[in-house]
Amino acid sequence: MAKSRQIFRDMNILVDGIGNVGVSKSCELPKIEYLTIERDGAMAMEEVIPLIKAMSAKIVLNEYNPLAFVAASNLFGLGTLIIIKGSTVQDGKSIPVLATLGGSVKVIESPIPERGKEVEMTLEIAVTSYALVVNNIPQVAIDVKNMVCVIGGVDLYAELRAHIL
Repeated sequence: MAKSRQIFRDMNILVDGIGNVGVSKSCELPKIEYLTIERDGAMAMEEVIPLIKAMSAKIVLNEYNPLAFVAASNLFGLGTLIIIKGSTVQDGKSIPVLATLGGSVKVIESPIPERGKEVEMTLEIAVTSYALVVNNIPQVAIDVKNMVCVIGGVDLYAELRAHIL
């Protein structure tokens, strides 16, 4: 029997434990992209290097909420912790999704007042830590400052940390 498609429900956004910034229309979670190098020769080949490019995220809120400005003001402090709580639905079952982003807001785009249009406030975040838990199972745990990179349960930088720390 074929499964039905997974559908995202609204995602609630919380900042620094202060409170709910609002419901997100869309969340672009960090893309995990490895560095590559092209090897020349008779047959060129792109080689993937186990180093991760800088990460960023984008959140579109359906509210004009002052807490979004609080998140942006933390740029010169310790940064901001953004918690994204939501769920997907498939075959009548709800699956919890929890993403935690640490970093600094690099762009805050206030809504353009347009009569009769839904409010959209956008935050772009330079991400320094990222955790993703789906159905209570950790999928990703990346912490740039502490050289931690666990993806799918595999600690990619364990040996590297042992050599340099």
